[in-house]
Amino acid sequence: MRPSKIICIGWNYRSHLAETNAVLPKEPIVFFKPPSCLIGDGDNIVTVNDTGNIHHEVELALIFGKSGKNIRESDSLSYVSHVAVFNDITARDMQTKARSEGNPWCLAKGMDTFGPMSRPVPIGAVKDIHNLDLELSVNGDVKQNGNTSMMIFTVEKLIAYVSRFMTIEKGDIMATGTPEGIGPLVKGDVVIAKIDGVGELKNKVI
Repeated sequence: MRPSKIICIGWNYRSHLAETNAVLPKEPIVFFKPPSCLIGDGDNIVTVNDTGNIHHEVELALIFGKSGKNIRESDSLSYVSHVAVFNDITARDMQTKARSEGNPWCLAKGMDTFGPMSRPVPIGAVKDIHNLDLELSVNGDVKQNGNTSMMIFTVEKLIAYVSRFMTIEKGDIMATGTPEGIGPLVKGDVVIAKIDGVGELKNKVI
């Protein structure tokens, strides 16, 4: 089932804030990727000539098994049916230019194939969603390492916050932010994103 929306959280790891010179957010930073960006394990990340510099961002994705509005933190995980590995591919040059001009940067995040996601696994199969190791490598070289315990806003807080403003619908996806180590991808690169107990995601850039 295709989600109605992919809810993404920006700057949710302090280490990523430092490398991007961002300010510690007082509330979650929310943006969206269109469902048309989704691809799976083994599919190609496709760039076009005017895309510019693109970056990888490994993230934990939540998949919602039921709809909800004004969800309480204490109930929030009961709305999540599955989790997955997500790679928030970003056209960094386009994003930086848009931000500097005070414009939205949805194109930089929402191009076709810019949302690789692994096969979802039931949340009940994950030992502790608050203590999961994330890793991303490019051509065998590890570029990103992190742990979900390092999130600024926990998954419960993210769900409760977003659902204050909009209905989270069954099938929706929430990408919960990336740790430090974001970096460029070029044609021919093979990128592998992993999360302990969740899965592995392998894609080639063409």
